[in-house]
Amino acid sequence: MDLRVTMRRYRPTVHLILLGELHVETRAALDEVQAVLNNVDVVACDMRHLTFMDVVGLHGLTTFARRLNGREIAFFAYDWQPQPLRLMHLVACLYPKGDRGGPTGLLRHDLRGSAASARAAGATRARKNAPPPAAIRPVRGGAVILR
Repeated sequence: MDLRVTMRRYRPTVHLILLGELHVETRAALDEVQAVLNNVDVVACDMRHLTFMDVVGLHGLTTFARRLNGREIAFFAYDWQPQPLRLMHLVACLYPKGDRGGPTGLLRHDLRGSAASARAAGATRARKNAPPPAAIRPVRGGAVILR
């Protein structure tokens, strides 16, 4: 079975639905999705219909998440099926406990943690883009002049 990716955009949030199998032959679909993600703060990925994932697919997904993270885009995936979840667990067991799940750590964020991460990223971005504070000078009559 092939992989089909459905993408919906809700302002700065993109909602992806992965349908099918993510493996060596379908991994390139994530690169195509990555190329069209512009002006995005959050990517939410529904994994409910991802029925199979091999190690190459897992590598593609972790690379996808790392690239988004590098662009300060919050990523979270939810509603995992048993087979991909088992694969992530097996890979995470290969890494020391202090390594926060190894390469699968970015894929294991829960919604609450991801939302906090997205808010922090948005606040940081807002501070970077905010205009400098205006000088406020009260004048007679209660009006305020901003400079």
